Amino acid sequence: MFDFRSLEVVHWDYWQRFSLPLDTNIVTVVGPNGSGKTTLLDALRTLLTIDCAGNRDYKSYLRHNGKPFAWLRARVGNTPGPSGERPFFPLMDREVTLACRIQKKGGEWTRQYAVLGGDVSVEEIESRGEFLGLREYRVRLEGAGLSQAIRRVLTLEQGATDKLCQLPPKALLDLVFDVFGDKAVLDDYQRARNEQGEADREQHGLEHQLSLIGVSLQEAEARARSFQEWNALKTERVDLVSEILPRTELAELLAGIRGARPQLTGIKRRVTELERRDVELARQLGELDAQGEMLRAEQHEADLARQQTQKSLDAARAELAQNDLLIKQEARLREMVAAQGGADHERLANVARDARALANHLQAEETRLRQELTTVTSQLSAWRSGRRYTPDFEASFRRALDDAGIRHSMLSEIVEIAEPRWQPAVEAVLAGYRHVVLLDDPRDREAAWKLGEQHRYKHFVVADRAPAGSATRGSLLEVVSFSAAAPEWLLRNLDRIRRVENVTEGASCSRDQDWITPQGYFKERRGGRHLGVDDMYFGSAARERQLRDGEAALRSIEARLREIASERKDALARASDAEAVLRGASASSQLADRADEFAEAHEQQARLREDVQRTADSHAAAEQHYEAVREKRLKTSNARDNGAREQRDVQRQLADAVRQHHQLRGEQVERLKAFRAKRRHVPLALRGRAAMASLRERFESPAAVRREIDRVERRLEEGHWEQDPSVLALREKLLSNHDGLKLDLEKRRVHLERASRITHEARGAYIQVLRNTVRRYAKNLKVLAELAGIGVEVDLPELSNDDLALSSAALHVRFEFDKKGWIGMDDGEASGGQQVMKSLLLLVALMRDEDRPGGFVFIDEPFAHLDIFNIDKVGAFLKSTRAQYILTTPATHNINVFQPSELTLVTSKRRPGATWAQPLAVLRRRSNAA
Repeated sequence: MFDFRSLEVVHWDYWQRFSLPLDTNIVTVVGPNGSGKTTLLDALRTLLTIDCAGNRDYKSYLRHNGKPFAWLRARVGNTPGPSGERPFFPLMDREVTLACRIQKKGGEWTRQYAVLGGDVSVEEIESRGEFLGLREYRVRLEGAGLSQAIRRVLTLEQGATDKLCQLPPKALLDLVFDVFGDKAVLDDYQRARNEQGEADREQHGLEHQLSLIGVSLQEAEARARSFQEWNALKTERVDLVSEILPRTELAELLAGIRGARPQLTGIKRRVTELERRDVELARQLGELDAQGEMLRAEQHEADLARQQTQKSLDAARAELAQNDLLIKQEARLREMVAAQGGADHERLANVARDARALANHLQAEETRLRQELTTVTSQLSAWRSGRRYTPDFEASFRRALDDAGIRHSMLSEIVEIAEPRWQPAVEAVLAGYRHVVLLDDPRDREAAWKLGEQHRYKHFVVADRAPAGSATRGSLLEVVSFSAAAPEWLLRNLDRIRRVENVTEGASCSRDQDWITPQGYFKERRGGRHLGVDDMYFGSAARERQLRDGEAALRSIEARLREIASERKDALARASDAEAVLRGASASSQLADRADEFAEAHEQQARLREDVQRTADSHAAAEQHYEAVREKRLKTSNARDNGAREQRDVQRQLADAVRQHHQLRGEQVERLKAFRAKRRHVPLALRGRAAMASLRERFESPAAVRREIDRVERRLEEGHWEQDPSVLALREKLLSNHDGLKLDLEKRRVHLERASRITHEARGAYIQVLRNTVRRYAKNLKVLAELAGIGVEVDLPELSNDDLALSSAALHVRFEFDKKGWIGMDDGEASGGQQVMKSLLLLVALMRDEDRPGGFVFIDEPFAHLDIFNIDKVGAFLKSTRAQYILTTPATHNINVFQPSELTLVTSKRRPGATWAQPLAVLRRRSNAA
């Protein structure tokens, strides 16, 4: 093994160029953190083609200075070993120069190496140009003693000196054998054993091949059967595609034609029945319309008669009232005659004033009721004629639409409520949409919206409409029917609302569900509230109720007007009487002057009451007759509305049935065309009833035939079929080779047995060398342990000439520190300093060899976990070995770390602003002789 004498670096990291002596056994590199200690060791590792420490590589040190090249040159010893052979033979110089040139070419860094005898400078090496490649250079270094195991030891990172004791016992034994050269011999033996095993496996393979020759004829026959099956599958595929599939499709079409006939007949029968029902409903509607016109005329006549009797009754009542007034005036005059003697003029003034005020109030109330009477009369006129009452703002806007030629309808005209029980709920939801206008043509939207803007119409004008589809079960839409297309948003809104019987049922629904009760209590995402309305607006039931409520309101207004007339007359009379007394009129003279008038009034009183009773009876009879006619007309109108709804439903079903009949008939025609087209390509014998029935039993449908075709094609594609008929020639050739192969196998078997015996005996003889190597390493450990004051026990492995024993052999080492008991290599009981000392012992024992002196070790900060006393111990036994140690230590360590060192290299950090770092300072220990 060689050792280092000096090192020269050029453009390495921040070092420009300098040389360092390394010609002592122990070299200590000291300096602060980041000053280049590990950089120096990585330079030596790069020179020896060893990986740098940590995550660094040689390229990272070349990027700092910006130079395109760098040199590493070392002068090493080439001293002959105990056997007389020099490490770098055939170089016979006492010293050898190792050099590494790193250049940047094409953007990449490349390395070249040189091994030259003597001390050769960088310039001379470059002029010679005798460079080696990486692989050849590594072979030269391995020949000089730098084995793979030493490489692994030299790559220990900073502060990781204790990692060697973490090796498993098996790995430690392999490392010992590798360092002392026995691993290569064992590998050679194992390689020979592997080659013999491979030859033995080859022998068994040939024997197996020989055994297969006996069955080769069966294999050839199997290949022939594969060829026949391949031909059969191809024939089957042709038959399926060209014959079976067309026949199956023909049978499928025939079955489809026969199966569609009952359905086509049924739908045609349904069309006929619906057409008949439509005609019948049209006839009934015509009869109802005629009956309605007749009843409307009869109602008009009854109304005229009722009005006439009402006029007669009013006239009789007026005449009676006038007569009663005369009698009352006589009574008041008589009271005035009696009271004139002591009249209270102040009281009479108050009576006159109050009576006049009451008369004025009744006049204002009469004016208001007359206006309401006009409105109610207009509404009743529309309701009695079967129309809906239209407010002025709606009527004005609709007249504008009609004048512009925009066809439209109102939402209230197309809505009908199927279940009267849910009328309040529907009215509550649709209350805000009573005056929504629906356009018949969506293209009129712009013109309609412009008119809506002009008239300030505050309700929606909808252009986009959609037919009402099937409603969700239980929704509010389910009880509402539309005679025409409605706004799509309204349909979605009604379909989203669920009908519930009460609030308790609604509360059990999900939180996102909208619901409403029959009384109109509505719940949405914002909460619940009552939406019920007092009147009804949608459907025939709403019109009937509006008619009843309107007639009741008319009767109430007329009765109140009559009461107001009577009260007003009485008030005016009291005011006149009081004013007459205040003016001093003579009541007795009035009684005398009007005595005949008062007497006639008393005589007419009974007759006038009889006239009133008679006209009242006539009016009641006319009123009863009118109500009977009106009720009959309403029933006829309801029947007509129900019939119209039924006719619309029948017409809708008829349209669906006709469309379905056309669709089914078209499909049947297409099937017939396809059947006739396919029938021409199928022979008559193959399309008979029996042939078709047999085919349908085998294949149910064309899909089954296609699946069978796919199966056959998949087998043809995925199978490994024999398509070559020359299998018989192959069998003859195998028979001819049988005898020659058998003779060759006998010769190979004899040679293999002889080689295996020789290898086994040679490895058995070498086992003693392995035992000596292990004993020598154990001896080195014990000697070094005595120097360090540490107890060491080594369990020597049981080495025998057996593959299993050699592969499982391991080297177990135990240590004892300060008489505190024995511990293993890496059992977790040792301190950090003890881990370092164990690793140093294992490491130095590899280098301490009396037969192979020399060698070198890089140890980065070996004293990191050691106290002062352990540093002295380690330094003492390092000095006792003959290996070369290059150690690093930080500047903060105890001075005892320099005690074993004969040469100290001091690093320093690069000064701020400087391009290059300072060269290392060299401190050499003065010899004892000096």
